[in-house]
Parts: sequence; structure tokens; C-alpha cells
Amino acid sequence: MGASLGSGGGPMADINVTPLIDVVLVLLVVFMVITPMMESGLSVDLPQATQTKKMQDKGQFVVVGISAEKGLWVDDDEVTEETLVDVVNSRFASKTDLEGVLIKADHDLQYGEVRKYMDILGQANMTTLLVAANKKD
Repeated sequence: MGASLGSGGGPMADINVTPLIDVVLVLLVVFMVITPMMESGLSVDLPQATQTKKMQDKGQFVVVGISAEKGLWVDDDEVTEETLVDVVNSRFASKTDLEGVLIKADHDLQYGEVRKYMDILGQANMTTLLVAANKKD
């Protein structure tokens, strides 16, 4: 007169995680391929330098792009010389984990033109200024 506890052919209670693992691995590969291609700020033709330090751009900087044809940009927004400091300050106020300002200047620009914007930012007490360059082979 005992009850039968599991000897029947009913539905299985095990979860099949194989499809979940497949989807997660595909997403991982997609993000691994796309992440290095992501670049913040204006896309400019950077100058060549013999002494460089490779850094991964993970959004830890406010990017100031300077281009002869396209003008002056902060991240993806076009700005003027007069509003440059205000826009950079607003970026720092809205995102507290920023490390400094990364300047991406077109290689066709004269040093004096780039230095002018570095001075404007320096006079506004922005002391961590980095200049982007490509490593010369």
C-alpha cells in the first residue's frame, strides 16, 4: 500500500542550459570584437610620435577633438572656443569618474593652434591634459 514516488515516466525537472550557454558565448564574442573598435570623440588623423604610451580608451577622458576642417569638438558635440571650458566643466560635473582631458588634434594642424586650446584648458585649472598620437613604426 505504499505510494510510488518517481518511478513513473513523467516530465523531467532538469533545466537544459546548453542553449543559454550558446547565446552567452555568442554575445561575448560580439562584444569582444566590437569593443576595441569603439572610439570616443571626433575621428581625426593623429600625428606620429616615437615615444608613446598605449592606453585603452574606455570613456575615462573628456575628448577634445581639433580638426582643421571640422572645427572644435567635445566628445561628439561641436563647440566654439568661447564655450569650450564650460562644456568640458559640464562633462566633469555630470560624470565623476573622469580622469582628465584627452586632446585629439589633426596631424595637419600647427603646434601653435593646438597649444592655444591647451592653454585655454590649463588656465581653467584642468591640469591632466593628454595628447593622442599614433606610434611611429
